[in-house]
Amino acid sequence: MQLNRTTLLVDDLETAKAFYLDAFGFHCQLDEQRPGGKRLIVVSPSIMGPGFLLSEPKPGDASLVGQQSGQRVWAFIDTKDLSVDLARFHAQGVTITDGPRTEPFGICLLVKDLSGNTWEWVERH
Repeated sequence: MQLNRTTLLVDDLETAKAFYLDAFGFHCQLDEQRPGGKRLIVVSPSIMGPGFLLSEPKPGDASLVGQQSGQRVWAFIDTKDLSVDLARFHAQGVTITDGPRTEPFGICLLVKDLSGNTWEWVERH
């Protein structure tokens, strides 16, 4: 078994897609209109790896946007060159909440996405 994708609640599909592609440097794996006006957008840190299905909240779920994992880190992204990511974050105005800092496993950085979820980016030793 392997993880295929996970749902990521966002306020606006187009804005979120642009953020994850431009600010996070993700790839768009799928952007497809479905019958009934449903749109499927899947973004991923890698072309072939598991992705995040961007979804607008259903009625009653709006308060969950930006709270995917409460106050914990929502997702952990391994990267080959954190300095490249850091430069892109600065250029795109991404909020950095901690780091970069050196840990036994590598260099890490905490950032917020456009909805307020915390992501940890790690360049492993």
